[in-house]
Amino acid sequence: MARRRPFRYHALLRVRKRQEELKAAALARIRRGIRRNEEERDHIAAAQRSMFDEAGRRSETSFRARDVQRYFDYERHLARLAVEKDAALAELRKREEASRAELEEATKKKRVVELLKERQDGAFMADVMKEEQKFTDEIATIHAAISLTHGRES
Repeated sequence: MARRRPFRYHALLRVRKRQEELKAAALARIRRGIRRNEEERDHIAAAQRSMFDEAGRRSETSFRARDVQRYFDYERHLARLAVEKDAALAELRKREEASRAELEEATKKKRVVELLKERQDGAFMADVMKEEQKFTDEIATIHAAISLTHGRES
């Protein structure tokens, strides 16, 4: 029977799998950051809309310059926050793209080692099948020889 040859790159395969897992986790963290920033940006936009609505309602009943100034100051503050969130989102999207490329590269490297393992396993199975066929042929030959020997004796 063919002896099982150990897969020489088993440690490398484990390392490549771990690298892929780490890259996937990093990409997931970035995507969570993107979602969180998008939610915060949407919250800021909703605050701006409600502030404008409130300013419009108040201007119908009373119109004081100090109140109008506060609303404009608050609106500028919200607009600045929205711009900061958009900049943060742009940066996160760049990081997401780079992280996705790193994950793809890690996946390719892992797949190369997996293909080596599959190839080695296939070669081993071919050897096993060859050994089994040899064994079967030997048994058939012995059986035929015994049948011939017993046939002459009778």
